[in-house]
Amino acid sequence: MPNAVARTSCSQSEDYTNDMDSDLQITLCGPAEAALWDEYVERCPTTTVCHHFLWQHVIKAAYGHEPVYLLAREGNTVRGICPLFIVRSRLFGKSLTSMPFLDYGGVCADNDTIAQHLIDEALRQMTVHGLDFVEIRQYGPLPNLGTSRSDKFGMVLDLSPGTEAVWKSLPAKVRNQVRKAEKSGLTVTIGGGELLDDFYPVFAVNMRDLGSPVHDKDFFAQIFTAFGPQVRLIMVWDGKRSVGGLICFSFKETVTVPWASCLREYFPKCPNNILYWEALRYTCNMGGRKFDFGRSSLDSGTYNFKQQWGALPIPISWQLIGHKAQPNLAFSAGTNSKLLLALEAWKRLPVAVATLIGPRIRKYLTN
Repeated sequence: MPNAVARTSCSQSEDYTNDMDSDLQITLCGPAEAALWDEYVERCPTTTVCHHFLWQHVIKAAYGHEPVYLLAREGNTVRGICPLFIVRSRLFGKSLTSMPFLDYGGVCADNDTIAQHLIDEALRQMTVHGLDFVEIRQYGPLPNLGTSRSDKFGMVLDLSPGTEAVWKSLPAKVRNQVRKAEKSGLTVTIGGGELLDDFYPVFAVNMRDLGSPVHDKDFFAQIFTAFGPQVRLIMVWDGKRSVGGLICFSFKETVTVPWASCLREYFPKCPNNILYWEALRYTCNMGGRKFDFGRSSLDSGTYNFKQQWGALPIPISWQLIGHKAQPNLAFSAGTNSKLLLALEAWKRLPVAVATLIGPRIRKYLTN
């Protein structure tokens, strides 16, 4: 590997090192090089759907956050990537985050040396833009980096045995709850963005009940427009009423669920159970071999729910790097007393009010 790295920008050609003989360059990647970026995402074994270039458009269009997509290459060969967004908030600080609103992100590179060069450039970009810290989220912590939060886990189920074997492997309690939902008359449909009007009100109610500001509906609309058939909405119905749903992404051989909600008043009919069982069947039918239930905190209710399906916990590392990298409110939400009080107050808001003002706050809540 070269001893120095040439860094250039898509918008300016200034070099940040005197060694122009270096083969490795780190550049800011814009839409003109999206295909080059995604070719690496497809061939790198450690990438997730969160690394897809389409997020650059989705997050910028929905919330206006500026992307800083770092591309490392030697000649015409991409050797590593790190997608980041600038998020400026008076309450939560000014961050360079990979990736906001998603469980994963971070650095993917051919080796540790290139990964470190990408982190170094992220820190330089932090200084250039006058930010407080860099936040990196990914499986497994990067070595020798700052404050790390390690209480979050991805919950992943192996589906390679196939639908029938997976069904038989489920605990009797889970199978009985799926059957109970079916006997209660709940039905399931699978579609795309045309179901968003049915999903969003359920999601908004659930977020209010959890004390969390809801995403802007346009955020999801941008996702369905950008990702097309790669993203699906699975809905649960009681007659003509939508009572639950989940959004899932297909990437390589994995289906991932970042967002899911069911109306609490329907919990006795087990809508979550039939929802996730149909999602597992869908994944198997599509040829998927892994199902990622999404992020959960250790020993939480959602953690235990996902674990009963046989999902195994995979640690997710969230790391803060930089001279002002002190745990902020969003990073330490589980232990910050002021934020916990705010969440309790949020639960008492009328749904219409929480849905109206929630997206204005949610755009700065990157977790």
